[in-house]
Amino acid sequence: MEASPKSVFGQVLRRVRRERDLSQEALADRAGLARNHVSELERARRDPGLVTLVQLADALNMGVGELMTCFDEERARPHGA
Repeated sequence: MEASPKSVFGQVLRRVRRERDLSQEALADRAGLARNHVSELERARRDPGLVTLVQLADALNMGVGELMTCFDEERARPHGA
């Protein structure tokens, strides 16, 4: 069964955040979001809107396109890889 887009985005967000050695709180502060918002995104309990995508990408020092490329690459990976 294919993972939902929310689930894949949450995985990508968590991976990129950890690669940049950021806590959820630090990312939330940089993005102007509440920590629980970041947590809910990572756990696939919330859909990211366009404004949130821009805020997260800026906070991660990457473009929205780069963040979405990570999302596309994760979706293309074989399940369980």
